[in-house]
Amino acid sequence: MARVELEGHEGHRFYLTVEGDPGSQPAALVFSGLRYSPARPLLHYTHKLLRNRGWAVLEAWYDYDRPEFLTAHESRRHSWITADATAVWKWARGHTRPRLLVGKSIGTLAMAFLRDLEPEPPVAKVWLTPLLRADDVLRAILEDPAPGLLVAGGADPATPPELLDGLQRAGLHTLVLAGAGHGLEVDETLASLDLLRDYLQSLDAFLGAL
Repeated sequence: MARVELEGHEGHRFYLTVEGDPGSQPAALVFSGLRYSPARPLLHYTHKLLRNRGWAVLEAWYDYDRPEFLTAHESRRHSWITADATAVWKWARGHTRPRLLVGKSIGTLAMAFLRDLEPEPPVAKVWLTPLLRADDVLRAILEDPAPGLLVAGGADPATPPELLDGLQRAGLHTLVLAGAGHGLEVDETLASLDLLRDYLQSLDAFLGAL
């Protein structure tokens, strides 16, 4: 696995890990959550499934769990995320043509902010616990003509039923995991593993149809 250092918002450094060969394999870009790194279960097993299917996986390891980000005005946070996502996208486009974007929580904001940079045809997307209360994310999911998989927790305040119910468009597949919170887990360990399996089976079917 290679590690690439990137320069994002106002010179902040973060890194991108690259596993596989983006030049010869289909490439997936993964944007993690605020306190949900690519090492956490959903993204760890997403990575493994992609690699098992012959994809190259590029994961952004940024650190937004810091006071200067958390206390910043929303517009500055959005600018920060946009700058970091753009740095990832430009590096990736210099080495491959990404075929899939995966975002978890705040990572779905990164995906939404990349819309203007996407080539034609648009890139398929996996929206994990998307921040539907953010207009940019909601609009990106509704207006995106590319295939999409949206995975939400039935008990996650970020994906309330009234917003989920309105997300109907061709090519968008929605999986709601009953009782799951923002981490797509429940209190009972074995039940959480069942939910993880449900997600991975849906992801596997989604990838198989691309």
